[in-house]
Amino acid sequence: MVARLRQGWIGVYVTTGAYSESAQTEMAEDQYPIVLVNGAELVRRLRSMARDDDGGDLTACIDHVLSGRQISVTSRRPEEILLE
Repeated sequence: MVARLRQGWIGVYVTTGAYSESAQTEMAEDQYPIVLVNGAELVRRLRSMARDDDGGDLTACIDHVLSGRQISVTSRRPEEILLE
């Protein structure tokens, strides 16, 4: 993943679980431009979004986020997404 980043880019690696200590150590020691978002942080942010935008209704918040997706980005180059 890191090898695909271009100069000046940062990556975000999101998991619904947790990162191993060795993965976190590698990111820190090698100073990779990667933001790690674990499951607890993901939930915290979703709850905050739900509170701010959907009156605390987490289901409505998730439905809103998912309904805003236009197309799958799995087959697109990162620069295509960034330049939209």
